[in-house]
Amino acid sequence: GLDKSWKDFLVGWQDEGISYEEMSSRCANMGHTISPRAISRLLALPLEITKEPYTPRATTIPPVIYHEVKQYIIDLYDEDDEVQMSEILLGVERNFGLRVSEYPIDRIRKEAGLCALNTRYGHSVREANRLPRVNFCKLKQEEKATFRHHVFTDESMVQLDPNSRIVWVHSTARHRRIKSTFKHPQKVMIWGGISWKGVTPLTIFNGTCRVDGPEYCKVLRDGYVDWEMEEIEVLPILYLLSIELKHYLH
Repeated sequence: GLDKSWKDFLVGWQDEGISYEEMSSRCANMGHTISPRAISRLLALPLEITKEPYTPRATTIPPVIYHEVKQYIIDLYDEDDEVQMSEILLGVERNFGLRVSEYPIDRIRKEAGLCALNTRYGHSVREANRLPRVNFCKLKQEEKATFRHHVFTDESMVQLDPNSRIVWVHSTARHRRIKSTFKHPQKVMIWGGISWKGVTPLTIFNGTCRVDGPEYCKVLRDGYVDWEMEEIEVLPILYLLSIELKHYLH
């Protein structure tokens, strides 16, 4: 016959009305340490655990509904470009009664020209300013403006140490993807401009520097006036004075 384990004795002892404490003592004599509470949990388990039969997810979508499912997935990404794969699978199952794997979803993304990119964050334009800016751009397009006498400037904070989000390493050297970083990395702010004439010299200053009115006027003097004065001798000075006056008034 089959060998009887110490757990099999528990059922017989329970039928005999033996307490959990006594069962625990008998198990200890057999060389197995188990608490009375653990015995009660063990005996409370069903004698036979019924598992649901495994049904693999489909790797293909029936041709009859393929285009509907494809358009549904594309619409999901149009509404939310950060939608999770689990949400897509649940949506397909809920709307089409189809349990599919990730493979057909990935194939549909490739067919639709969708690709994965790292997220970049920028300044958000206030709702009240969006329409005036769009109207200004449309007006300049109608005027066929070339902006030959404009300089577009911007500034950006740059971290000095390497901080790429992607590394290329051999599969046997996965540990190299772990990089040490400073708690407070050094940063600098870079200011520059571009126009029909070309690019202005870059102005670099400490990332902790507060760019107020006088500091910004200094940036214009160092990075813009001399560069513009190479061809125009009056306009940049008048422009700078107007900017400087505006900042000092504020």
